[in-house]
Amino acid sequence: MRERPRAFPVGLYGMLLFALCWLTLPAVFAPLERSLLGATCLLPRWFARLAGSPAMAAAPDLQRQRLALSEQLESRAARHDRADAGERLAAGFEPVSCAVLVASRRGGGGRVSELLLDHSHAELAACSPWVTKGETLLGWLLRPGFGAAAKDSPADPARVQLLNAAAAPPNLAGLQLADGGSLRFVVGPAAAVDPAPLRVELWDDPYRAARLQQDGLEVRTLPRSALDAVPAGLLLGQTRVWGYQATADQQPLTIGVYVLPPFDAAALSHVVVWRPAAAATDRVAPAPFRSRRRVPGLVHDLPGAVHGRHLLLADASVPTGAAIVQDGLFVGTARGLWFGGGLVTSFALSRQRWSLILLPDAPDLAPIEMAGEVVDGEDQRAYLRWRSADARVSPRLGAGYLFTGSNGLHCPAGLYIGRATPHADDPELLIVRSPLRPGPHAVEVIVGEAGS
Repeated sequence: MRERPRAFPVGLYGMLLFALCWLTLPAVFAPLERSLLGATCLLPRWFARLAGSPAMAAAPDLQRQRLALSEQLESRAARHDRADAGERLAAGFEPVSCAVLVASRRGGGGRVSELLLDHSHAELAACSPWVTKGETLLGWLLRPGFGAAAKDSPADPARVQLLNAAAAPPNLAGLQLADGGSLRFVVGPAAAVDPAPLRVELWDDPYRAARLQQDGLEVRTLPRSALDAVPAGLLLGQTRVWGYQATADQQPLTIGVYVLPPFDAAALSHVVVWRPAAAATDRVAPAPFRSRRRVPGLVHDLPGAVHGRHLLLADASVPTGAAIVQDGLFVGTARGLWFGGGLVTSFALSRQRWSLILLPDAPDLAPIEMAGEVVDGEDQRAYLRWRSADARVSPRLGAGYLFTGSNGLHCPAGLYIGRATPHADDPELLIVRSPLRPGPHAVEVIVGEAGS
């Protein structure tokens, strides 16, 4: 009697192959995952409507305090961002403050080399190409149809090419030596593997340059005859010398000199461009990137809510990365699902990198833009490890109020998070307290408008 051959388990191996593809190609299967998870939210949504929706009811004094803090943040940021640079620019220019939407591309020193702004090319068409932060020159405003913006239209977000971008033009610069002398040279983008974003070339005195051993000397722009050249006196950064120190047998030898900018562009939330006052009367339609709808929603605690995960039910489609606000307080961001659903990760229990702004208690201090990551926390308290965008900021911060920085199109800067105080034993930690209510609560979902 012959034994029948065993059938090949096509179904089993097919499911294993499907699971493997799901794990290795998450972007391809993301729409299917969103639809399945969104469908599972339909039943909780139905029960939630039967139970009614709680209303947001923040105390009037708290609302007034948050509004006052937001206005203070805006005014102090504008004052310090425009300081010094305006004095060095020719008369007849006015500053335009722009928020950063995205920091991207890898340039000199391995740092980001391009910024997308919340203003369109058309809005900034009349502006000069210089982009500054305080007295620091950050980069150049690109024009649509040229260079890295060759495929952009006037309605697209404006692009800033930072000084460390490979295609960025070099700048004539100089520094003052301790003995009263000076050196003139050209500063251009460094390689991605170099120890700093900018590199010095073409010295006017190579012999003195070869003996330069001092780090931390200020490098500033020098005047040029071209009409569109950057104004003189803007800060590019500080020197970082690469070479051999002096020994008993030989003199010091400098192999290369780099320039370390004071700002880490990856953590910046706002920059300033300059528009001639004569062009200020031009009327251009505002870019849609600053028009952000607030969609009402309801947040429910999931069984794993102790780990910072919540279910969001909104009245419209929820984009991934949308900010969730409860009574004026920033709760966290959502991962969008279909059918108006979403999964919310609270700020206090998140583990992602955040762009943040600290408003110090001292009224004369500028807001501090920083990158941060929550390393530990609970619902109403988070331990935040921070790194300032400005290298000149003291490593020991004072107390203040924490706001969101620019974390994408759907999570704008200026959303209030809570009170922040420095950790007593670790200066790199901030303790952030936010009085969020537990249980089901009404929220608002911020939805940014995409460009054309």
